[in-house]
Amino acid sequence: MNLDIEQIRQFLQAHAETILTWLVAGLVMMLLAKFELRRAVRKSAQAMSESVATTVAACVPDIAHAAQTAHPIATGPDGAEPVTAQRADALRRLSLDTVATVMARGRWLEDVGNLRLAEDALLSGRRAGGADPLLVVAPQPVVQAYLAAQRTFEDEAARLQTHRREALTLQEALQALVAEAAHVEQETASIVMRFEQVNAQAAQGVEAGDYQRFLIQKYNQLGQREKDIGQERANLAAQLRESTDALAEHAHVASQRYTQALAPLMQQLRSAWGHGDSPDVFETWLRHARPEDGMPAPAADRSAA
Repeated sequence: MNLDIEQIRQFLQAHAETILTWLVAGLVMMLLAKFELRRAVRKSAQAMSESVATTVAACVPDIAHAAQTAHPIATGPDGAEPVTAQRADALRRLSLDTVATVMARGRWLEDVGNLRLAEDALLSGRRAGGADPLLVVAPQPVVQAYLAAQRTFEDEAARLQTHRREALTLQEALQALVAEAAHVEQETASIVMRFEQVNAQAAQGVEAGDYQRFLIQKYNQLGQREKDIGQERANLAAQLRESTDALAEHAHVASQRYTQALAPLMQQLRSAWGHGDSPDVFETWLRHARPEDGMPAPAADRSAA
């Protein structure tokens, strides 16, 4: 079968506008259909969500009433209902995670005062997590104690990072002077070598008076700059030592303040854990924290005394 290309071309030229119009109309219809399909899907999902929410809202009062009036099916070793026992177990696990988190943050405050540690090494301690689930299952006194300690940590961390940035600025300036001093030393050695070459050429009768004067002038300028760098390095080194010592002192004080702010949280966790059932980590932490910070002893310790 032979196709008449010329006839087809003439047909397309004669009906180009009509064909283009139909193509555009088809594209518009496809876009409209896609938009309507998406809107239908959104309406269906919204209707399903509203239906589920309505069903749950209708069932919650009945479930709560049944839970209040029904007899416990099974009890744990301490006589608590299963839900209460599960909540207590979750609180125990989260309490230990929180203790590890807050103690890691205390060590992080001390690490901020060490300029030898890189910034990347400090990120993990600052971002130590694990306490957010505690805020869901813990009693309100525990939540308030944790939030108060967290506010103290954020304040101390902000102040420490300001001091650390100042110390790092001095350190970078000192390093820049050290690099410049090394560059000046290399330039001076190069000028000395070129000056010796010019003197050797002058001994052979080659005139280089202007170049010799330029080298002498450049040598004197480098010598003066080297002297200025030495003075600046001495001043910056002294400032850096003072700033580093002050940063370390601020970090130690910040860690002590945070430790003191953690005392109510530790006592609340110990109390929420249960009488006589708290792990040794709470007792050990409180025993080490009290003599240094002058905090009052827990009620159990006072009664034992």
